[in-house]
Amino acid sequence: MRRSTALRALALVAAVGLGATACTDSGGSKSTDAGADRTLVVESTPMPSFTENYNPFDGNSFLSAQNARSLIFEPLFQFNTLKADQPPIPWLAKSFAWSNDNRTLTLALQSGINFSDGKPFTSADVKFTFEMLKANPATNTGGAPLPSSITTPDATTVVLDFDGPQKANFIGIGNQLIVPEHIWSTISSPGNAVVKADQAIGTGPYLVDRFTAQNVTFKVNPVFREKPKVQHVSFPAYATNDAATLALNNGEIDLTGNNITNVQNTFVGKDPEHHHLFQATAPYFPAANTVSLMLNNKSTTSPALADPAVRKAISAGLNRRAYASQCETDYARPATSSGGLLLPADQAMVNPALANDLKPDADAAQVDSLLGAAGWTKDGSGKWTRDGKTIKFTVIDPNSFSDYWCTAQAMAKDLNALGFDVSTNGAFDFNSWNTAITTGNYEAAIHWGQGGTPFQRLQYVLDPGMGAEAGQVAAGDFSKYDSPKVRDAVKAFQNAADAAAEKTALNTLQQIMSDDVPAVPVFYGAAWYEYNDTDFTGWPNESDPYVNPAPNSQAYEYIILHLSPRD
Repeated sequence: MRRSTALRALALVAAVGLGATACTDSGGSKSTDAGADRTLVVESTPMPSFTENYNPFDGNSFLSAQNARSLIFEPLFQFNTLKADQPPIPWLAKSFAWSNDNRTLTLALQSGINFSDGKPFTSADVKFTFEMLKANPATNTGGAPLPSSITTPDATTVVLDFDGPQKANFIGIGNQLIVPEHIWSTISSPGNAVVKADQAIGTGPYLVDRFTAQNVTFKVNPVFREKPKVQHVSFPAYATNDAATLALNNGEIDLTGNNITNVQNTFVGKDPEHHHLFQATAPYFPAANTVSLMLNNKSTTSPALADPAVRKAISAGLNRRAYASQCETDYARPATSSGGLLLPADQAMVNPALANDLKPDADAAQVDSLLGAAGWTKDGSGKWTRDGKTIKFTVIDPNSFSDYWCTAQAMAKDLNALGFDVSTNGAFDFNSWNTAITTGNYEAAIHWGQGGTPFQRLQYVLDPGMGAEAGQVAAGDFSKYDSPKVRDAVKAFQNAADAAAEKTALNTLQQIMSDDVPAVPVFYGAAWYEYNDTDFTGWPNESDPYVNPAPNSQAYEYIILHLSPRD
């Protein structure tokens, strides 16, 4: 699965042999060079081969799928989501200020920054990027709030005016990757354009060095504002999680984020001096996001999912404890609140009425009560029916995402035993699966949450403002849920004058999530993270949690710039 989710697992299929030979290019091997010229090997989303495309706005491009976007294209700020009270980290911008009741954002940019082709980075590039997002909605894959107007008083100042308060969405603004106007103004259809190396021009620390279908390598950008100590970065292709884990255990990978069964023995035990996790004791990984069963509320092929009673019954029929234990090997904890927040990180913000309201095991009596009250009855074969139709839907998740695939299969078995009509389909690679979900061409799917704050986590799942019409690429609201109550609560949070008003709005959003269940919280996904410090030092861990190491583009840039070759 996509590594920005930090939810990866060992494949359950017997594909080790295939995976071990998937990376055939010599560039995929770990460098044996001594001194500073060592190659850092990063393993991200498993893919049997790569297609050359460095478009940061295309979710299926190499850069996006492999979390390498920020090696070339950088954000305005970096954020450490492990520390909610840590201020944004200056990056392309050095400071910011809100005014006009949080409707106007003034950014002060760093001076003296150049793009890799030597042309200066200025406020004009920031203005162009946000105007491009507005003109081409498919490029706004991060769901950044879009200003109604932008002015640039000088080369290092940007003033963004919004129609409403956007302070609550600052992470979405600060995380936005900035592209050079002099390159992207010539690119048509920027949301899905194929961008080759000669157009992969950014402010980031690296340039594309060499592309093959089995390995992509990067070299240092000679005009980067500081000289990275890591001179070369390699992304080998691995067909499966098994193949990647085998390479990791053999010392061929430096940085990854895998769900490895019995990680202490399988990975750490191979070389306790150099093989490490974020923390030394269980659960070994911080919680990263709320993983949910997304239910397409507007599915034309599974109309039963439009019924909130059906969605509640599906939630009641899940064995969350078993999925967390058997499929996530106890590195993830079963979801305990139907409000959808991430625990324990968001514990202080949980709606008290929804604390611990999700049972860890299936509740057959609750399923019967919910569906019976909604007019569903069981037919002769034990299937719930209404108007002659069953509660039929298919859960899609690539079978290479083996923790999700394991959960999908277990869910189908559990729900079918309770009278549902559920099937699974694992015949997807990441690109086809991601396209199906973001365009609404699916019925159900296990999917990770996103967002750096409690509000953003709920907004990602609920807010129709992040959604799109069927067939168009959405940045969120993949369940196609649309409710005036959500729009009002989102607006209330954004207009909140104080923390108490924000908490009230968050409670409302959680209650809507619980009442209507557009998506079903399943477990709290771990921020998978393993590293090998044989060749490089400076890794984030529980002793030095300078960034959340869960696989994502911005974090990978930040981590790599902190690394130094071991003497």
